[in-house]
Amino acid sequence: MTTLSLHASRRRLVACLGLFAALALASLAHAADRKLGTLGPPPRQDPQRQTSAESTAPLPLPATPLRRSEPKAEPAPPLFMGRLKYGSSQDYMPNPGDIDNLLRHVRYQLDAWYGSQVVDMGELITALDTQKPYQIPILYMTGYEAFEFTPKQREALRDYLINGGTLLGDAALGSPEFVKSFRAEVAKMFPDRKMDVLQLDHPIMRGYYTYSNIHYFTIEEGVRTKLESPPQFLGMNLAARTAVILSPYDMTCGWDGRYAPATPDRPKAAGAPSTLAMMPADAIRMGINIVAYVGAQRRFAKAQAVTREIVGDQPQRRAAVPIAILRHQGDWNPDPNALYQLIRLAAQNTSAPMQFDLRPVDAHIEKLLDTPLVVMTGMDDPKLTDDQVDALRRHVQAGGFLFINNTSGFALFDREARNVVARMFPEQKLVALPPEHEVFHTLYDAQTLRDAGTLKERPAELEAILIDGRAAVIYSKNDTLAMLKGVHDPYANAYDAESSRKLALDVLCYAMRH
Repeated sequence: MTTLSLHASRRRLVACLGLFAALALASLAHAADRKLGTLGPPPRQDPQRQTSAESTAPLPLPATPLRRSEPKAEPAPPLFMGRLKYGSSQDYMPNPGDIDNLLRHVRYQLDAWYGSQVVDMGELITALDTQKPYQIPILYMTGYEAFEFTPKQREALRDYLINGGTLLGDAALGSPEFVKSFRAEVAKMFPDRKMDVLQLDHPIMRGYYTYSNIHYFTIEEGVRTKLESPPQFLGMNLAARTAVILSPYDMTCGWDGRYAPATPDRPKAAGAPSTLAMMPADAIRMGINIVAYVGAQRRFAKAQAVTREIVGDQPQRRAAVPIAILRHQGDWNPDPNALYQLIRLAAQNTSAPMQFDLRPVDAHIEKLLDTPLVVMTGMDDPKLTDDQVDALRRHVQAGGFLFINNTSGFALFDREARNVVARMFPEQKLVALPPEHEVFHTLYDAQTLRDAGTLKERPAELEAILIDGRAAVIYSKNDTLAMLKGVHDPYANAYDAESSRKLALDVLCYAMRH
C-alpha cells in the first residue's frame, strides 16, 4: 500500500470514529432531555412534498429566471385528539408518538385525516370562564402515577364532557394507581353517575373492527404471559352516549407499535408491580374503533348537550296527564330529550291535556298512585329490589300502565328488563303483539316502520303482559323514543323519526284510553 493510500485510509477511519462519537453524544443528549417516565421514541416527522421548478418573480430581460426547490408541508388536518397535560410531576406523555402513530392508521383505514395537540388544563378553564365549549372531540389522558385535579379543573372537564366532548383514559403499563385516580376523579365530577364495564355489543367493539376477544400480555417478575379475553373497557354514559372511556390495560405502547417493557426495564417513576397491556395490533385496532365511535357520535353529542324542556300554559291543570319516568338503580334517564319531545308531540297531536314537566318517580306504591302512566328506560341493569318489583306489579294490576323502552337497544338492558317483567309476573310471559293489535292503530297506522340507520322497512316489534285483555306492560326491545328529537345515536337500534313519532304516540294514546 502506498503512503498516499495509507493516509487516506487513516483519514476515513478518523472521520468514521468522529461520526460515531457525534451520534453517541446526540443520543445521550436526547436521553438527558427525555422526561422521567418516557418509554417510546419521539413522533415521526410527517413527510414533506418536494416542489420543483418554481420560478421567481419575472425579471427584466436579458436576466435568466432562477428556479428553486423547497419542501412543501401539507395543510394542517382538523384537530381531533388532544393530549391532556395534567399534574405537576406526572409524566403525561410516556410515549410521545402514540397518538401520532394511531392517527396515521386512522387515516389509512378510515380515510379520515385528523390531527392532535397537547392541551393544557388552563385552556379548558379558559373555555369554561368564557362560556365557549372546547371543540376538540377527544381529550386523551395516560400515565403511571396517582393524580388529583383541582376543583376548578374538575368543573372545566365536566363542562367539556357535558358539551359533547369525550375523555379517554389509558393506564400506561396497566398502572393501578392511574386507574384508581382516574375513576375517583370521574366520580367527583359526576357523583350521580357510575363507570361500568362496557358490554360486547357496545359500539367501540364494532366501530370498524368487530371484537369479541382481545390478545393481552402480562409481564410479572420477568415472566411473560399471553392471554385472550373479552375487551376490558370501563365507560360512563352521558345523554345516551359513552362520554368517558377508560382502558385499564396499556394501549399507548401498542399505538407506538411496541410491546410494553417488563418491570425492570421501565422508568423508575412507574411504580406498577407488573405490565398489563394489549398486543400492538389489537391496541391499534381498538384505537381506530374508539376514533370511529367518537367521530360518528359528534353530531349526536352536540345535540344532546342541551336538554329542550317543554313549557307552556295548561288551562286544564287538574285534568292534565302526567308522564312519570321510573327512577331505578341503573341509568334511569339516559335520554331526557326524547321524553320531553314525547310530551310536546302528545300536546300537539292529541286532544289530551298534558303536564309539561317530566316527573321522576320511585317504585313505591304510595309514590305511584298519582302517576298512572310510567315509563322505564335504561341502558344497563336497573337493579330493582323485590319490594320495588312488587310495587310495580300492584300498580299495573290496579289499572296503571308501564312502558319499558330499551334506550339504544343494548343487550344488557334487554336481558334485565325481561328479568324484571318475569319477576313481576312469574306465571306469565311477554307475548309479541300482532300487527292487528289495537296499540298499532290507536292514532296512526304503525304496523310497518323504518329503520333509523338504513331507512329500510322493518316491523313494529312490541311485547306485552296482558291483564284481562289489556296490555298493561308494553316492552320495546328497540329504541322507540330515540328519534323523537330528530337526532339519534348512529349505532343505536332505533326507528326513524316519523316511525318513532307514530309508534310512541300510539302507545301513549293506548295507555290513556285504557
